[in-house]
Amino acid sequence: MAILLVQILDSHSKIKLLLCVIAALAVVSGYQSAEQLFSSNQMTIDQYEQAPQTILEQLGIQPGTFAQFLFEHRLYTKGVRGFFTTSNSAGSFALLATFAAIALFIEKLKNMSFPRKRESILHIALCAIAVAAVIFALVITRSKGVIISSFFALTLFMLLLRFGDWIKAHKQIIMLACFLLFIAVVFIVARYGLTHGRLPGGNSMLVRWQYWHASAKMFADHPLAGVGPGNFTNFYPRYKPAEALESVADPHNFLLSILTQYGPLGLIGFLAMLFIPLAKTIPSSSIEKSSSHQAKQQPIFRTIAVIYLIIVSAVLLLIRPMIMRTPLGDIFEVKLYLILTLYVAPAAVFLIGFWLLTTEPKTPTKSYKSNATYIHVALFCAVLGVMLHNLIDFAIFEPPVLTVFWAVIAALIATYINQKQQPFIIRTAPFTKVFVLIIAVAIPWAYLNYCLIPPATATTKILKANRAISNGFFEQAYNLLVCAADDDKLDPTAPNLNGRLYLQHYENTGKKQPALLKKAEPCFLQAIARDHANYKNYEKLCTVYDLLGQLQNAYDFGSYAAERYPGSATIQFELAQIAEKLHKTDIAVEHYKNTVDIEDSFRRQFQIMYPDREIVSRLGEKRYQTTKKRIMQLSEKPTP
Repeated sequence: MAILLVQILDSHSKIKLLLCVIAALAVVSGYQSAEQLFSSNQMTIDQYEQAPQTILEQLGIQPGTFAQFLFEHRLYTKGVRGFFTTSNSAGSFALLATFAAIALFIEKLKNMSFPRKRESILHIALCAIAVAAVIFALVITRSKGVIISSFFALTLFMLLLRFGDWIKAHKQIIMLACFLLFIAVVFIVARYGLTHGRLPGGNSMLVRWQYWHASAKMFADHPLAGVGPGNFTNFYPRYKPAEALESVADPHNFLLSILTQYGPLGLIGFLAMLFIPLAKTIPSSSIEKSSSHQAKQQPIFRTIAVIYLIIVSAVLLLIRPMIMRTPLGDIFEVKLYLILTLYVAPAAVFLIGFWLLTTEPKTPTKSYKSNATYIHVALFCAVLGVMLHNLIDFAIFEPPVLTVFWAVIAALIATYINQKQQPFIIRTAPFTKVFVLIIAVAIPWAYLNYCLIPPATATTKILKANRAISNGFFEQAYNLLVCAADDDKLDPTAPNLNGRLYLQHYENTGKKQPALLKKAEPCFLQAIARDHANYKNYEKLCTVYDLLGQLQNAYDFGSYAAERYPGSATIQFELAQIAEKLHKTDIAVEHYKNTVDIEDSFRRQFQIMYPDREIVSRLGEKRYQTTKKRIMQLSEKPTP
């Protein structure tokens, strides 16, 4: 996408309009964040306090459990995230948009027409309102990492505008110094973390050290190719500290995320894609002046602006409802309210934000200057700011943030090329064109048939199976899940769901149909064959064998689960009970002791992180007390 955009963005007007779209979308995100801050977050809290049991049942959370504590903790922190999954992701998006908006504002300011000063001031004021809205979207996320990174990017922005020529002349020395500084910081952080078992700062830095330390162990075990794309979440429990409060799907550091999943070559490739363009496009402080007059650029700018406005507005109004699929209900007033708030209002806010950013005097001025350097410097600083923030977060991997991140890099490269008046054109020989055409047809065909269609078909059948389960048609659900497993022969999701459905059906029927357990067994075995790392399939199979009375098989698969999640007190407790049934008293006592050790370490960290909260047991208070009693009782008995 970035390579394609570089060739499309062949004029200053197109680059400006891309930045206007990004900034206007940030205004929409700010509107959504403000709605959460001032209204919806409190409404959700009120609904939960009125009927907590109903909300918890919808989410599948048992009252009094650690899962309920985590839910309430997130609920009462009133996180502001706009349309994103986390406030950090909303902040990263707003950071990119903020510098795009600032660059557009500076350009308007520099081109203020003194003969028509009043008209120019009006347009500058309108643009300033949009910039303020984007900055507001950044601030209300209350993301410390984003705010710190924004100050870093702003400082760099001012330094490059003032000393850009000197910095560019000495870029090799500066880059080497930055690299050495980075190595020194990594060494200091690692030394401090290994010494103190945490990093200085609040709870967020405590848990981040646990993520990073576990990731380092993961990489040490898979130093060549990593654990594979998307597999971090399955491998993390193997390395997670016993005291850690929660499991994560990402180490909250984009360098470690790529290193653990793709290995050193993957990390080098990703960094090369980032730093080669950045190294070649280090901006100077010399203001490049366009030779084109406003009279030539203005009609083009307005024409493209209208096209952009129509396309993006259509996406917001038409495609978003298809993706969100929010139930509107049967009452007309409710339908109208939801349509206005969910679909029409964001599109209207985008229109307003885009208009504020693109409005310009109707009559062109001969003194117009493109001032591309300001855009160049702003985009350069925005990219570095987001990279700095994602040293402690994973926002860069959220699809909207990643898309805009690479669009900004493309705009940065295009600005640099346009300033140098060196068009980015790829010329190829006829043979090469034919070869590329064949590859261009083969790759999409292979992608569709082996990467996209199988999981899409399987996902559709899984959704149908879920609806069948809700309606009580279990046989239909079983068949759909079997078909889904056949459609996508690499994904363990369908066989796992089928096994869990058989297990749930067995429990709901009063445990009167052991044949259901026999049907669940091959499902979990199939899921294990497709994913050796996920402990959950081994744990479920352990439960199946335990219910079937195959105690040795239950203990073996429980042990496999414990190998993949050694910090789970629940698995240790289950192994202890199975060992008791096998009359292996010493082994049972050992597992019970492991259970207590893991739970105690968890409680100690919980007390450190939340000293004013009553400790919530992750194992369950009843199981915890039972474990202590069994240790005392079994320790008094003679070993058989």
